[in-house]
Amino acid sequence: MAKVRYQMFLDKSQKEALEKLQYDTKVPVAEIIRKAIDNFLVEIKKKKTVPIEDIITERLLSVSGICKGGPRDLSDKHDRYLYEASIK
Repeated sequence: MAKVRYQMFLDKSQKEALEKLQYDTKVPVAEIIRKAIDNFLVEIKKKKTVPIEDIITERLLSVSGICKGGPRDLSDKHDRYLYEASIK
């Protein structure tokens, strides 16, 4: 499978843990991360949901998509609709 470059930030503790794991196992950090992502994606596919660690995010997502109708550009212009409604 072709590989593509992907740059990201890690917490210092994550980086240190990965480097220790690399030292102990002699497996490159990039390979460890790829395997971890593969395992995560398999679990997500089984559960058909993304784990949410934040209760506020979970509550907000629980109402997502329950409304029918409304402007087609609501997601792009929600601020405009909210502020116009509060002025009237």
